[in-house]
Amino acid sequence: MSLVNNSIVHLTMRFQKMILSIGTGVIYQYENDYFIVTAWHNLAGLHAETLEPLNKNLAIPDNVVVNLAVNIPGSNIFRYSITLPLVDESKSLFFIHQKNYPRIDVAVIPFNPELSEMELSTGEKRERWLSPIMSIEGVGKTEICPIQKYFIPNKAIIQKWLNSVEVTEELFIPGYPHNIHDYYIQPVWKRATIASSVQQGWNQQPKFLIDSASKSGMSGSPVLYYSSNGVVQIYGETYYFDHSITILAGIYVGRLGVKGESDPQIGTVWNQSVIDEIIKARRFEKLPHEIQLSDSELLENMQSILATCSQEGLENIKNPEMPSRYYVRQELLKKINGRASPDRALEAVLEAAKTYKGTLVLDKT
Repeated sequence: MSLVNNSIVHLTMRFQKMILSIGTGVIYQYENDYFIVTAWHNLAGLHAETLEPLNKNLAIPDNVVVNLAVNIPGSNIFRYSITLPLVDESKSLFFIHQKNYPRIDVAVIPFNPELSEMELSTGEKRERWLSPIMSIEGVGKTEICPIQKYFIPNKAIIQKWLNSVEVTEELFIPGYPHNIHDYYIQPVWKRATIASSVQQGWNQQPKFLIDSASKSGMSGSPVLYYSSNGVVQIYGETYYFDHSITILAGIYVGRLGVKGESDPQIGTVWNQSVIDEIIKARRFEKLPHEIQLSDSELLENMQSILATCSQEGLENIKNPEMPSRYYVRQELLKKINGRASPDRALEAVLEAAKTYKGTLVLDKT
């Protein structure tokens, strides 16, 4: 069994005790803190582009059950579940990227694995019989296994690989497709081939495409370069290690172009670099009902944008033959940090242009 399995977590998103969806995550360590990295849409319960609820009953998760591996010294690793709340009275309890339009579909849950107290979805707090990290008399200290534990022990080599890896390179996605796992909650590994440039990104965003038969339940999975024999080739050079090695390429969030039974089997992976950016910013997501702005708030945000237009520019926005309205929509979505669907944003652009009574800049002559 690959030891990397110990860093993969099974996620059950719930509203109170009602199960809404299944996903995958990975334990990540930044300095002395621990986090669970997964897809934003898993935790928000919303489609990353349309912002529509993913659950047919419109329920949004308020807690997540995390099944993670715990290592007891001198014993076997076993799986253990903890429940983490996703909201409090003022905010959601996970971090998002500070520049979230276009939306970066990655989120990070901060958690303290040394806490002996757990909070249930009902709000009740109970002592854990075992914390992921704790001292056991006569045995030693238990531990969890962040993905960094299995990285190549040389950051320069990792960066060199990330700077040079090309399309057709084979990667792996450990996760829980259709919630498939054994009694020990081991993840299933699926192959993937890089299908677009990692360095150039996709649509000028820090993500790339993969060719893989990925399935639901895998959203939030780490996408890995993995070598069981400890070998990696970069720019014609071969590096050898005396143990298996791993490089985190990014986080898988879902497939593109699926229409009914037609599935090109193309998946989206956000670059690993966004994880540290999210953690450094430590920006909590808003409460679920606050993520989307109201119609009046959208119109209010449009006022300052239209104040930079000329009369000719305003008329161009109203003209369906001109592309101006789409440029303005992009500007609005950037200003509000993606807190509306593109369709609603376009409606706000057109409504604001039709009713605008503020000042305009002079037309160029």
